[in-house]
Amino acid sequence: MPKKSYDKLSLLIISLTKAEKRSFRLYVNRSSDNGDSKFVQLFNQIEKDGNYNEEKILKKLPQIKKRQLSNLKANLFRQILTCLRLLERTKITEIDVREQIDFAKILYEKGLYKSCLELLDKAKKMALSINYETLALSILYFEKRIETQHVTGSMAITAEKLALQSNEILEGINLTNSLSNLSLLLYGRYLKHGYVKNEDDYLQLKVFFNKHLPEYELDELKFYQKLYLYQCYVWFYNMTQDFPLYYKYANRWVNIFHNNEELIVESTPLFMKGIHNLMNALFMSGKREKYNETFNYYKKYDIHKKTNATRNEISNYYLFFHIHNLNRLIINGLYDNSATELEEITNLLEKNPYNWDNSRILAFYYKMACVYFGDNDLNNCIDCLNKVTYKSMPAFREDIQCFASILNLIAHFDLGNIALVNYKLRSLYRFLSKMKDLEKVQLEIIKFLRRTPNMEASKMKTEFKNLRDRLQIIGTEKYEKRPFLYLDIISWLEAKIEDTTIGTIIKRKINSDV
Repeated sequence: MPKKSYDKLSLLIISLTKAEKRSFRLYVNRSSDNGDSKFVQLFNQIEKDGNYNEEKILKKLPQIKKRQLSNLKANLFRQILTCLRLLERTKITEIDVREQIDFAKILYEKGLYKSCLELLDKAKKMALSINYETLALSILYFEKRIETQHVTGSMAITAEKLALQSNEILEGINLTNSLSNLSLLLYGRYLKHGYVKNEDDYLQLKVFFNKHLPEYELDELKFYQKLYLYQCYVWFYNMTQDFPLYYKYANRWVNIFHNNEELIVESTPLFMKGIHNLMNALFMSGKREKYNETFNYYKKYDIHKKTNATRNEISNYYLFFHIHNLNRLIINGLYDNSATELEEITNLLEKNPYNWDNSRILAFYYKMACVYFGDNDLNNCIDCLNKVTYKSMPAFREDIQCFASILNLIAHFDLGNIALVNYKLRSLYRFLSKMKDLEKVQLEIIKFLRRTPNMEASKMKTEFKNLRDRLQIIGTEKYEKRPFLYLDIISWLEAKIEDTTIGTIIKRKINSDV
């Protein structure tokens, strides 16, 4: 079956809700001339097909010529966005502010300066109320242009007021920009490299962090400035594996929204991202009960209860829900009760209706592989790991790709595919040779797997015990905890020693902690 073709127009049409499609038809039919226009016919055909098929469109709509398609598509795309903008202006304050600026521009061109300034002042207050300082600054520039070109009757007082306000907003923008830049750069480093591997990595990251962190007074920071500051610390402490401080700043991230509940509605994706990091910190710290409590809180939040939830917000909600539902299975050792969740996520990833990026999809498949591995479903484990390949996504998460390769070897080892393990080891060496440093855990596992063909069956349990003991010692080192966050190799070894499953070992550990 040929693969469906999707472009930005068909993706936009597919993303429309029933209400939005109905509104669009009403919008284009407001003029009797538009009802049967070619761009409307093109809209109906793409909606019916669920994708853009040029050959089929030309066959079904003979009145449309191939040379017209490019302009028709551009017009249809613009018409849909114009309609959506009209729908969203009452829901999204930023769009409303921009509309007020557009109206003020029209009044200005009409020479109605007083009315223009009144509208701009209203728009400026709206922009500042939602912390959109850049919008407020553009409004201030507009106001200053009017004041310098036209005598409004209050020039001296207004000039001083506008100058002070401009300076204040500019200072705020500079601080916000510095904090948001640092947050973005840290997150980019995390996506590329994951956790710090050694003391040199830590020192380099610390120098980078301190160099780019601007001076600030916490009590004087505005909402988004505090938010970006907490994000910076969240990324830093997560990457340096300081999970108590990671939790502390993720908690501050969430609490700043609880202290400004009106902004949960305005910045829902950032609120959910904060809870995501809070759960991640708890998962990394092994705080099972607190993790379960926070996951249940997130589940009850339910994005569908929000009035006019956007597709982006729904996408983010399910992204974090499913990744942490997998973490819930892992931290509670519920491997043998995972079939429903794994099937749901598999179907979701195959369709990918929310256009999740490759980094997220890679993380999903690795987490799913870990759950399958815990349930001793090695074939499905390997299928997931084969999708986490450094060939298809070379720019993303070298750490996950490395441990996916190692888990793949372990799964084949459990299946008795020793010859395949030796073959795959050579591929793994080629991949690892491109990385700067290897953790001791990785080296120990690779050494063990290399020696397996020469091991006597009667001495395998002794070999497993020796490897477990070596890894437990390594796991006490500061920067060697990282590999155990990706793969519970100790539980696997204990399961091999006791001839049982990983799930059984983990459940026993959980019960012993109660």
